[in-house]
Amino acid sequence: MTPPAGLIDLSSRAKFRLTGPDSERYLNGQVSNRVSLATAELAIMACVCNVKGKLDAIVFITRPADGEGFLIDAPGELRESLQMRLDRYLIADDCELEDVTDEFAIIHTLDDGVHDSPLAAWKAAERFGAPGHDLWVTRDSFPSLVEAAGPLIDESAPEVEDFRIRRGIPRWGAELDPDTLPAEAGLDKTAIDFHKGCYLGQEVISRIQSVGKVTRSPVLMRIDDGDAAVGDPVFPAEADDDTKPAGTITSVTNDRKWALGFVKRDWSGVETKLVTRAADGKVKVGNLEVRNFD
Repeated sequence: MTPPAGLIDLSSRAKFRLTGPDSERYLNGQVSNRVSLATAELAIMACVCNVKGKLDAIVFITRPADGEGFLIDAPGELRESLQMRLDRYLIADDCELEDVTDEFAIIHTLDDGVHDSPLAAWKAAERFGAPGHDLWVTRDSFPSLVEAAGPLIDESAPEVEDFRIRRGIPRWGAELDPDTLPAEAGLDKTAIDFHKGCYLGQEVISRIQSVGKVTRSPVLMRIDDGDAAVGDPVFPAEADDDTKPAGTITSVTNDRKWALGFVKRDWSGVETKLVTRAADGKVKVGNLEVRNFD
C-alpha cells in the first residue's frame, strides 16, 4: 500500500523530557527496549508495563539535538497517567521528568526525500510499519513550518488510519489497552529487547517469550463481502452456531474492505476463512479472509 504523502501532524501526542545524570539508568528500568539505542537521529519504540507485564503505555524515545537526556512521546490520552506512572518510580534517581506537551509539536513523514533538509533535525522513526522520520519543533516555530510545508495531515486522517491498519500497527484505544500483553499485539518484534537489563514487567514478558506463544494474534482480514464493524466478533467460517468467537475486530478501513483484529492462534493463519454474524449469532453478515500485512 502506498504511504500517505505529505507531513503527518503528531502534535496531539503527550511529550516528556527526562534530564539528569541518572536519566538513562532510570529510564532503562522502566521500558522494554534498550534506551542506549535512542539517539538524536533515531527514535525507538518501547513498552511501559506494569508488574503483570501488561501495558501502561507504548512510547517512542529519542534524544534532543544536544544529546542531553531523553524526549519521550506517547498517545495523547495517556498524558496524565503516564506521567504519574513514571513519577511513581522516580525515587532516589538524580533526574527530572518534565511534561513538555505544550512546548513541542511533532511532525512525521513517510517520504524519504523530505527529511534531507540540513536545516532540520529529523529523526528516523518507524511508527507506521514503514521507514519514516520525526521532527520535534517548538510551538513557536510550528506556524511557520506549516506555512512553508503546506497543510498537514492529521494522525487520525482516513489515509493515515488506513495505512496503519493495512500495515498491522496497533493503536492505543483500538488494539492496545491496559489489559494487553505486548506479545499479543506483536510488540515483542518491535519494542522489546530480550537481552537488556531489568525493567518493570520483564519477568512476565520473558516467561511468555520462553514459552513461545500467546493465546491470540493480530491479523489483517480482507472483507470479501458483507460488512464488519469495530467490536464485531468473528467466527470460523465452517463452525456451527454454538461455536465461540475466534476473535474480535478492532479497526476497519474507511472503504470497509479491510479489518484489523485479534484472532485465536488456531484461526490466525493466512487464508483462514472467517465470518461475522448478526446479533442473534447465527445469520452470517460478512465473509472475511486472513491476509498478510501489506
